[in-house]
Amino acid sequence: MNRKSLEVTRDSQNSGLLRKKDLISSKNLKEIFRNLNNHLYSKLKNTDTDTRTRSKEIVNLLFCKLLDEMSKNQDDILDFQIKLEENPHELSKRIQQFFQEKVLKNYDGIFRENESIHLTPDLIYMTVNQLQHISLMNSSHDIFKDAFEIFVSKILKDEGGQFFTPSNIVSFMVEYLNPSLYSKILDPACGHGGFLLAARDLLEKKLNDKNKKSTKQKSQYQNIVSNLYGVDKDLFLTKIAALYLEILGGEKPHIFCEDSLNPSEYHAHAKMIIKNDFFDYILTNPPFGSKIPVDEKDILKNYELGHIWKNYSNSGWKRTEKLTKQQPPQILFIERCIQLLKDGGKLGIVLPEGIFGNPSDRYIWKYLKSKGKILAIISLGQNAFQPYTCNKTSILFFQKISNPPKDYFIEFALVENVGHDKDGKIIYKLNKDGSPKKDSEGKTIINDDLDTLNKNLTKIKEFSYSEEQNVFKMKVADIHNNIFIPNYYLGIEKRLEKLASDDNYDLKTIQELINDGIIYTNRNGYIPRGDEIGSKVYGLGDIPFIRTSEISDWQVNLDSNKKTSEEVYKQYEVKQNIEIGDILLVKDGGPNLIGRTAFITKLDTKIIIQSHIYQIKTLGNEDAIDAYLLLFLLNLDIVQKQIKSVTFIQGTIATIGNRIMELKLPIPRKKTKRKEISNTIKEIIQQKVQLRKKITSLSLNSFFS
Repeated sequence: MNRKSLEVTRDSQNSGLLRKKDLISSKNLKEIFRNLNNHLYSKLKNTDTDTRTRSKEIVNLLFCKLLDEMSKNQDDILDFQIKLEENPHELSKRIQQFFQEKVLKNYDGIFRENESIHLTPDLIYMTVNQLQHISLMNSSHDIFKDAFEIFVSKILKDEGGQFFTPSNIVSFMVEYLNPSLYSKILDPACGHGGFLLAARDLLEKKLNDKNKKSTKQKSQYQNIVSNLYGVDKDLFLTKIAALYLEILGGEKPHIFCEDSLNPSEYHAHAKMIIKNDFFDYILTNPPFGSKIPVDEKDILKNYELGHIWKNYSNSGWKRTEKLTKQQPPQILFIERCIQLLKDGGKLGIVLPEGIFGNPSDRYIWKYLKSKGKILAIISLGQNAFQPYTCNKTSILFFQKISNPPKDYFIEFALVENVGHDKDGKIIYKLNKDGSPKKDSEGKTIINDDLDTLNKNLTKIKEFSYSEEQNVFKMKVADIHNNIFIPNYYLGIEKRLEKLASDDNYDLKTIQELINDGIIYTNRNGYIPRGDEIGSKVYGLGDIPFIRTSEISDWQVNLDSNKKTSEEVYKQYEVKQNIEIGDILLVKDGGPNLIGRTAFITKLDTKIIIQSHIYQIKTLGNEDAIDAYLLLFLLNLDIVQKQIKSVTFIQGTIATIGNRIMELKLPIPRKKTKRKEISNTIKEIIQQKVQLRKKITSLSLNSFFS
């Protein structure tokens, strides 16, 4: 406890009364909540109270604390405090009475009529003791986001793929769309109402600015909160959103507990309010993930994106009449948002980055372009939602237009720094000596690209091969293969453009090398990959089952701890046909493994390879492009960066997929140069083989024989 806090405590103990002026702000409210949660967990871990119930009780106490801070008492004395010589039972009785009289009566319809706080007197006493000196209002812009991150984030992740959106992302999205006064704003996956809260703050600021400029009497605040709408499946969260916004805004928002994706089952009142073609702005971060698919036919049939789409060579993607068996919720949320927007309305939505580039998801962009205009794509750094999830995400900004233009500019931005690291710890901009940078007021500057991104977008330039750009705009006609990931266009394309004009090289894609008969494909036209043998056959023998983690430094690690029997090996021997000169390339798995290669030598042929690994064979044609040269080319920095740029992450899995065909290799034009490189790589491989043989032959007896 800091010095000021100690002084407050002494003063409170002497007078027996704690007043609003005594409250202090905390720079890290989440740390206080974390300590409180740990205490509560240790007290309740052997009881029947689950995490969700414990969280609900804490939230009820936080509402008592918040209302106590905001109440207007003549003597300014706080109720949320431990009074002099007050025991736990006395405090509990008084807090329960406060909850009944100040929370339940004033905000009826949100809580059950006879609801109460079910924590024991001792736990209420402990919670009040932890929080009584802190001003919640002055410690956090979004009190309940901080609370929920600590108390309920794991539950929401496990149960429904939900993650609380960091405040800097929320603020950026609201400021980018810049909703106008009295516009109707919806979040169809509102959670505790973070986007609606940020929208309320922006609109209130606009109204304040308008009133200051007016020479007439200040106008009254009109319908800011009552123009905010939210829907969520979680009853607990919708109650919090409704109450929080009403407390802060003095008006009732329209918050409903419904499944946004199933409007036919809305309750009558929600059906009257949440209507298609009605909203000016939608801001949302919907739940996403393959573990929570929508598979009900009665829901899927209402969505174009709930149907199977086929890619026809002449006309591109077209929707069929057949329903898909299931669809991740985030894809249906895209269409649901467009249904709800009025013509000209705008959307900001957080989505997994795979949607922005996966070949199998490209029908989504055909659908989007038919419904309006893609305004911007903002690719967020890997740590954006850490430490709660490592999902790589991007933000899509979109405008619904009944007659969309065919070509226009889309804004792109690559946000590498998101203000915190993978552990959620704040990171600061640094001077060259490693010390934190400070602004003109002496405050340390958080390393957050989103902080200035909206300003940078006002000065946006067209994409250029000759400039360094993390922010650029590009016409729809210039988008390659419906890939909407900024990193795909940055750096790599510029370097490739320079190589293309160099007379010493021919730039050839993997697909072109296949067409030229240099690289082998199977009967379906694909580069072969391995198989999954199943964990049940691990440990049956000594044949290595090679996974992605066993590939590094151009070598296969034969000391795999997943080995199987000769009998299992025989089942895959002919199909996989592992031969000297094959190149193994990691195609999916952990992001840092993608693109790793290994060269099959005579030591490595008796193995089984995993399905996440490509098996690349050269066909020995006369252009002097053999396996050694190909290994060299695949490991060039320019090629590895291409691999990184077309590696898309969904959840915790990264994949290069069939985009390997798009990789461009800078092949020396002179055969003599190709042969020189090939011989050098061959010599390195042979040296590695000899070294591995020596290591294998080492034994204690060899030094005494």
